[in-house]
Amino acid sequence: MEIRQLNMQNEKEIMEIIKDAFAVDPWYDNWDDEEIFHLYILDVIGNVNSLALGLYEGNELVGVSLGRLKHWFNGTEYCIDDFCIRSSCQGKGAGSLFLKMLRVYGRRKNYKKITLRTKRTASAYEFYKKNGFREIEEDVFFSMECNI
Repeated sequence: MEIRQLNMQNEKEIMEIIKDAFAVDPWYDNWDDEEIFHLYILDVIGNVNSLALGLYEGNELVGVSLGRLKHWFNGTEYCIDDFCIRSSCQGKGAGSLFLKMLRVYGRRKNYKKITLRTKRTASAYEFYKKNGFREIEEDVFFSMECNI
């Protein structure tokens, strides 16, 4: 398996993997609106600081890590917005391997850290902890509705 950088030319492949991975429990994402889905892909991989990486087995894309680089005073951080593995490859070590490869990639690029968010109640929470991520207890994620 190998990591390759992705771009908008890979949009259809990326969409397939996201639909496949996030249509099930606990997410149940519905990406039927192709225009909104396209805009989402542009949001996560179409910007100057975007970093989209794919896990390939031969010529088949089996996983994606979509995010952006943040340049802080103390170093560059890779912030992952979406990380997923094709459902047929889940539970076989592909996700753990991908995260190990991302860490090596980040080290080579001199990134200070890799960050991501997930639901505490999702199975992904334990998966990320098992693979070296730690919860930052002093940080809080806030949200505010606009249509109140």
